[in-house]
Amino acid sequence: MPSNALNRRRFLTTAAGVAGSTFAFPNLLLRGQNTAGKKLNLAIIGAGGKGQSDTQAIALDHNVVALVDVAKDRLEDAAKRHSKLFTDAGEQAPATPPKLYTDFRKMLDECHKELDGVIISTPDHTHFPAAMWAMGYKKNVCVQKPLANTIWEVRELHKAAKAAGVITQMGNQGRTMEGQRLAKEWIEQGAIGTLKSINLWTNRPIWPQGPIKTKPAEVPASLDWDAWLNVEAFEPYFEYDLPDADLKRGKGLHPFNWRGWWQFGSGALGDMGCHIMDATFSILGQAIPIKIEVESGEVTERNAPTWSSLKYHFAAGKNNPEPLVVTWQDGIKDGAPNKPVKPAMMEGLSEEGWKKASSGMIFQGTDAVVYEGDAYCASPSIYPSPKFMETKQAMADGKIKKTEARSPKPNNPQGEWAHCIVNGGTPSSNFDYSCKLTEFVLLGNLAIRSGQTISWNAENMKVTNVEAANKYIKRAAYRPGWLKA
Repeated sequence: MPSNALNRRRFLTTAAGVAGSTFAFPNLLLRGQNTAGKKLNLAIIGAGGKGQSDTQAIALDHNVVALVDVAKDRLEDAAKRHSKLFTDAGEQAPATPPKLYTDFRKMLDECHKELDGVIISTPDHTHFPAAMWAMGYKKNVCVQKPLANTIWEVRELHKAAKAAGVITQMGNQGRTMEGQRLAKEWIEQGAIGTLKSINLWTNRPIWPQGPIKTKPAEVPASLDWDAWLNVEAFEPYFEYDLPDADLKRGKGLHPFNWRGWWQFGSGALGDMGCHIMDATFSILGQAIPIKIEVESGEVTERNAPTWSSLKYHFAAGKNNPEPLVVTWQDGIKDGAPNKPVKPAMMEGLSEEGWKKASSGMIFQGTDAVVYEGDAYCASPSIYPSPKFMETKQAMADGKIKKTEARSPKPNNPQGEWAHCIVNGGTPSSNFDYSCKLTEFVLLGNLAIRSGQTISWNAENMKVTNVEAANKYIKRAAYRPGWLKA
């Protein structure tokens, strides 16, 4: 085998081995699988942070022609990492390096004629303007989760994608995995009896939330603060006035601590819901809840709470012949993780295993439960254990069948999106699917922000019983110049 092939194999093996790190390496095994053999010209908006792994998902098989990041130091680092990706794989770096920008508008205005698609890996408040700008040029878009942090923006993205006729994707990798499909097939084909309830939880937030004190500060020399704010009204730069122990990555919003702000992020629920609620959304036939109950820590007009507990009420459907409640729990409540009580049917799972499940899901049936102790439903199990063995045998015997289409690029939503652009097909989390999933998630924030049980009329995009909650459906204002005309 040629030495460059060996190097590439070694690189891919190493990348897979660190998949559990903060920014997991997706499956990079893409080359040769695009049957049309076309290399796409792509741009990455938000090239630092999460954009690093999103770039690695496609960089060896397509052309990254532009990188955008509001922080010049992170932008330059992203460019160096892009070049190093090829040398680490034993391949020649592109002769023409990516063009570098701090403003996505300028990049799209200058580069749109050469682009096939855009990957958007920015803070939540930038998803909508960047995607709308790209789709205004009829560019295919892959947008990190959640698609936006208001329901109105999510619906506008869906309409714009339809009008532009582009191929779309949300970056929720669980949607591309085998585990989520297995869980749905087991439940639909009776492996756990009748589905009665669903429990979901996460240890987030792992960034500041709740009532937050801030203080004025100097804008970091490398940061374009105006571009970072984009659609939000300009305000002076500030930092957190909190004990250092409460700050995981720096004292400012950038690059990590923005998620607890309603303006810029969408709290623990918005950050993890599009992962953890994904299998539930699929199993319940992409239904939207009709009512949501809420309890939470203190909420402010600017900040999400340190913990929340929600009950999403669903009408009867295909996999739940009776009305069903989906519970969501996040954060630390009264000094302990805010998570459900382990069901009696899961006695085969050790207490240590249960304790380590910082995020997860339980689908409770009359005869058994489907359990996954991670955010993606990557490798679900069935309890009691004999029911799992019985289910595996039923699969081997063909009594439980594979009815869900599998992804051509498991654990790689960016690669799946690129594959579909080249070869045809529909990405697993295209906007027809992921806009409704994101709405399902963000409905919980309407309840959290209003502090009351809400009833939702999806057809009219309106909370029918708490008028005050409706002001959170859409951003109050958009700064001129940041939405493409």
